[in-house]
Amino acid sequence: MEMPIEELRKRKIFVATPMYGGQCSGLYTKACVDLSAMAVKYQVDMKFFYLFNESLITRARNYLVDEFLRSDYTHLMFIDSDIHFNPNDVFALAAIADPDSDRDIVCGPYPKKCIAWERIVAAVKAGLADNDPAFLEQLVGDFVFNPVGGSNQIPIGEPIEVLEGGTGFMMIQRRAFEKWDKEYPELQYTPDHNRSEHFDGTRKIMAYFDTLIEPVHNRYLSEDYMFCQWSRNIDLKIFMCPWMQMGHMGSYNFNGNIPAIAQVPGATHGGMMSAAPAKAGAVFPGQQIQPPTPVLAPPPPLMGVPGEGTDPATLQDRAARRREAAVKRREEKKSKTKKKVTPKK
Repeated sequence: MEMPIEELRKRKIFVATPMYGGQCSGLYTKACVDLSAMAVKYQVDMKFFYLFNESLITRARNYLVDEFLRSDYTHLMFIDSDIHFNPNDVFALAAIADPDSDRDIVCGPYPKKCIAWERIVAAVKAGLADNDPAFLEQLVGDFVFNPVGGSNQIPIGEPIEVLEGGTGFMMIQRRAFEKWDKEYPELQYTPDHNRSEHFDGTRKIMAYFDTLIEPVHNRYLSEDYMFCQWSRNIDLKIFMCPWMQMGHMGSYNFNGNIPAIAQVPGATHGGMMSAAPAKAGAVFPGQQIQPPTPVLAPPPPLMGVPGEGTDPATLQDRAARRREAAVKRREEKKSKTKKKVTPKK
C-alpha cells in the first residue's frame, strides 16, 4: 500500500510489547531493530515500550495501553515478543489505519502454534511441493483471526473486516480507546500498587483486555478476542491484512523414527543414503515393526585375582595379605638404603 511520506509522518506510533520475564525471540529482536532503523530513515516518530515480569497478560496489556494514553502518540502497535514480522508491515498498518477512515483497529495474520497435518497431506497430493518441498512450511498453521459470519472467501490483496483478530500484531487508533472510556465506564478499576510512579493505587485505569465466557455461543474468549468483540459492540471496526506474512516462534519436539522413514518410497537420510532393496525381514508399508529382543550380557566379575574366590571372606583375607606384603617391602627398602658410616683416617 502506497502513501505519501508526509502523510505517514503524521502518525506517531507507540510500539508496545508485553515481555514476560524480559525474554524475546531473536527474530523479533532483529525485526524491531530493522523497524527502528526504518523509522529513523523515514523520520516517523516511533517509540518502543516493553513491560517486563508481568505474568498476567490481560493486566500487562492494560498497563501498556495506559502508558500509550498518557503519551501524545496517535497509534498503538502491539507486537508480541514471539512474533517475527516484516518491518514494512508496521508502516502499512499505519497507512491503513487512517484517522479519516473507519479502520479503527487493523491487524496482521500470524499462525497459531500448531501443525495442520491434513493440509500438508492435501498439498502433497496436489503436487504443490513437487518442485520445492520447503513450500510446505507456509501451510503449517491456522491463523489467529475469525472472519465475519457468512464470508466463505476473502480477497487476498485488500484489508478485510473480521470478527476477531490477534493482538500479537495489531494497531489501534487512540480514538478506539477513547470510545471505550465513554461506552464502558464500569470497566474502570484501581490497579494494585506495583511500586512504579504511575501505578501507585491512587488513580483508576481501564480494563480494555480481559478473558470471559461469551454468553451467546458459550465461547471462552481470550483477551484479544474479547477486546475485538466488545469493540464491535460499540461500532468500532476491525480489519485484517491477508497478504502479510509473519512467523510465531515456539518450541517443538522434533521426533524421528528410522523404521517409519524406511516405509516411505525413495526416502533418504540426509540426502546421502537411499532406501536399500527389500531383503528378507524388510519392513513394508503397514507392517508392524517388532523390535529385537535384547540379549543381556552376564554381569562383570568382581575385582579380584583370576582363579581366586570372590566371596567376602576371601576378599578380606586377600586384602590383609596385601597390606602385610606392602609393609614388608617398605622395611626391606629401608634396610637397603642404610649406609654404614666409616670414620676418616
